[in-house]
Amino acid sequence: MATHDFAAQAAHAHAAPQGFIRKYIFSLDHKVIGLQYFFLALVAVSTGIFLSLLMRIHLVWPNASLPLLGEIKPETYLSLLTMHGTIMVFFVLTTAPQGGFGNYFLPIQIGAPDMAFPVLNMLSFWTTFLGFLVLI
Repeated sequence: MATHDFAAQAAHAHAAPQGFIRKYIFSLDHKVIGLQYFFLALVAVSTGIFLSLLMRIHLVWPNASLPLLGEIKPETYLSLLTMHGTIMVFFVLTTAPQGGFGNYFLPIQIGAPDMAFPVLNMLSFWTTFLGFLVLI
C-alpha cells in the first residue's frame, strides 16, 4: 500500500494563476477573495457615507439645490434613507466581517491550505459585487 502525502496534494489543489486577471480578478485564493470582499465593503461604506451626507444636507438646508441632484424632495430623502440602510447592512456589516475577514483569516486559523470550494467562493464574491451594482 502506497503512502500519500495528503498535505502536499491539498496545497496544490489548483494551479498557480499566470496572468493578472486570473491572479487578482478571478482568483481562487482565499486571501485574494478576502481582500476583494474587504475592498467592496470599503466602496460600499463610502457610498453609504455619501448618501448619509446628502440626507444631512437636506435636514440642515431643506430647500437647497445641489449640483447634479437638484432639490432633495421628501420621496428622494426616503429613497436615500432606504439605500443608505440597505447598503450599510448588506454590503458593509455582513460583507466585511463574514466575507472579508472570514475568507482571509479562517483558513489560516484552522490550518487549512484553502477554502473547501474555491470556485464557489469566487462566484459568491462576484454575485455580491453584481448585487451591489444592481442596487446602485
